[in-house]
Amino acid sequence: MNGLDTILALAAVHTAVDQTITAALYYGPGVLVAAAAYTAWRTGQWTVRRYNQLVQDRADRRAYTARAFRLCRVADSAEAVMAIPADDLIEYLDNKLAATPDLANEGEER
Repeated sequence: MNGLDTILALAAVHTAVDQTITAALYYGPGVLVAAAAYTAWRTGQWTVRRYNQLVQDRADRRAYTARAFRLCRVADSAEAVMAIPADDLIEYLDNKLAATPDLANEGEER
């Protein structure tokens, strides 16, 4: 922080303390207790949201890592399949197509 930032921070703290003292003298200690309780409640809510966000981020990272691993496995498999000679590759793909169920007619009666 440079000098101006320090001065602005001190001014903000001074203003907050001044407003707190003014509120205590004008409204009484009950308002300060209520404000403190509200602030603690909001801080608790923020902490819970922050924790939930961190947990969700970690779950997302795990899902992305798992997906990247599966994509690498698919790429390795594709390279192995493409290494097959052309005639055998066409036969391999035809067999795969024949073994694949027709999902377009899944909801229709046969």
